[in-house]
Amino acid sequence: MAATDAPLPNPKDNVSRLVYIPSAIFVVICPIVVALRVWARLRSGKMGPDDWTAIAALIFALLTSGFLVASCHYGMGRHFVYIEAHNKYETLKYLYMSQVTYKAAINLSKCSILLLYLRLFKIVGWIRWACWGILTCVVIYCVSSMVATIFQCSPVVKAFNKTLPGTCIDLATFWFANAGFSIATDIIILLLPMPLVYQLEVPRAQKIALMAVFAVGIFVVVTSCLRVATLDIFATSPDNTYDIANVMWTIIEPNVAVICASLPILRPLVVKLFPALRSKSSANRYGSSGYAEQSKRTRRSQPHGDNWAESSREPDVIHMATLRGSHSNAGSEENILPLGQNDTSARIQKTVEYTIQYSEKR
Repeated sequence: MAATDAPLPNPKDNVSRLVYIPSAIFVVICPIVVALRVWARLRSGKMGPDDWTAIAALIFALLTSGFLVASCHYGMGRHFVYIEAHNKYETLKYLYMSQVTYKAAINLSKCSILLLYLRLFKIVGWIRWACWGILTCVVIYCVSSMVATIFQCSPVVKAFNKTLPGTCIDLATFWFANAGFSIATDIIILLLPMPLVYQLEVPRAQKIALMAVFAVGIFVVVTSCLRVATLDIFATSPDNTYDIANVMWTIIEPNVAVICASLPILRPLVVKLFPALRSKSSANRYGSSGYAEQSKRTRRSQPHGDNWAESSREPDVIHMATLRGSHSNAGSEENILPLGQNDTSARIQKTVEYTIQYSEKR
């Protein structure tokens, strides 16, 4: 019996909604979240490198969504066989451009989080060196992966004009390697501050809440894993303008990363929405009249323009809250002096608790 030809796909099939819907959602949410981050920073009068990097990541994430929406305009979401020849070129060109901006967005989000860690934990030596090491790796990989994406084919235009003679790299292998590096660095960045937070002598609810603030990156890990699950289909499909589940996750992942990089800065808003997370009794643990009250009196006693008064506006160096095993009295006058006036061990005290109390007052 003669084999029958496979039926042709339905020319009316169109799954471009997989691109349009997440793009429409994140084009609203992400700018709002980053704008709130900037507002929170400007209230304290100072923008940092982490904030500017988050803004850059937002721009590249929006560009990624924009390029993929443009690709859908020319045919992405439809079966490749039914896309007009001149539209195939435009569809693949915008898809190619989104690959470059995607890598910039996802890696800039990682850089923003690492720069935030450097801003918060600059007096904790091992975290500082770990952050600089990971940050260097991420920057190098970001540049190299973007260059590799741009020059994935020779000539370059063959990346989106498959009719031209030339050669291209194995995209499936390259994409899986990129995903592996992204997930590995996400997990490392996620776990990096946890040992320090775990050592804090604060009530369990506050410790869990603080860990949750730093653990929001778990959502990025989840979206990265979901994207990996669709990579092979997209890389090997002969109809990859229709099999675009991976393209949907390419929009979701960098936008979620931008949001997660900004959420730790927005903790005051979270505290206002969920008052149960506010520290209520921890201040009384550190002295008879309370650490917070002594901090207020100490700040009032400082001359105008003093470094401690300035740091009360924005605690870039968050002061350590009695690390486990510390024998110093956190409620004493000595331990609430400006950094630099205590010995080394005392300087590595009162880090997170002061930030908790400060952020809840804002």
